[in-house]
Amino acid sequence: MKTIEIATFEDILEALRGNPIWVEQMRAIILSEELLTLPERFERFLRNEFRPLKEKTDKIEKDVEVLKADVKVLKEDVEVLKQDVAVLKEDVAVLKQDVAILKQDVAILKQDVAILKQDVAILKQDVRGLKVDVNTLKGESFENKVRDRAPAFFGKLLRRTRVITTQDFVDALDDAVDAGLISDNDRDYALNADVVVRGKMKDSGKEVILVGEASVTVDLEDVERASKRAEITAKAFRQEAIGVVVGKEITDRAQKAADEFAVLVL
Repeated sequence: MKTIEIATFEDILEALRGNPIWVEQMRAIILSEELLTLPERFERFLRNEFRPLKEKTDKIEKDVEVLKADVKVLKEDVEVLKQDVAVLKEDVAVLKQDVAILKQDVAILKQDVAILKQDVAILKQDVRGLKVDVNTLKGESFENKVRDRAPAFFGKLLRRTRVITTQDFVDALDDAVDAGLISDNDRDYALNADVVVRGKMKDSGKEVILVGEASVTVDLEDVERASKRAEITAKAFRQEAIGVVVGKEITDRAQKAADEFAVLVL
């Protein structure tokens, strides 16, 4: 073995560099057991704990990057949402104005409808009145036509048809009241006959008086009036009088009543 003279610390280091065994022996003397096993433990730490931890840390960093990206997108979406909310607020404001205007329009429309309903109600009344007036006018026109053309209408039943004038008729009724044959009420009722004629019946040649009620549509009341007025007229003239209804059409109940009261139908 080579003899080495040791005089300085550098001599010791030089000797150790040239003898690796000395290095190991020196390490064993200087270092404790824990320090000696430190490299192996450190290696185990790296292998078993640090590397897995680093992998997790790397994964967390990646996740953080993804999260950052998501947060960025979220921020962008929030900005867009804010803009949309701002636009929505403006739209809601406009909608409120429109609703307010619509409410005003509806209020005005309600007033107009109320006025229209009143106008329609008045119009209905006017139409009903007009219908009554028209029907009355038609009835009066038809009555005048029957009265003016009595021979044409009653000629189907009589020969030598003569219209008894209103004056002759009222005189006869007044004489009958004075004679106690009829009452004042009977007189007034008979005077409302539409037309009164006399002549000879075509079928028998017998002279009779026909008391007519003229109506566009003959109804039960027309038949009853003709029958009652003919009865009063017969008493006043002391002559047979027959009730007659003249019209363009007749109701079923009027036809039944005419058969029952022996009223003639033209």
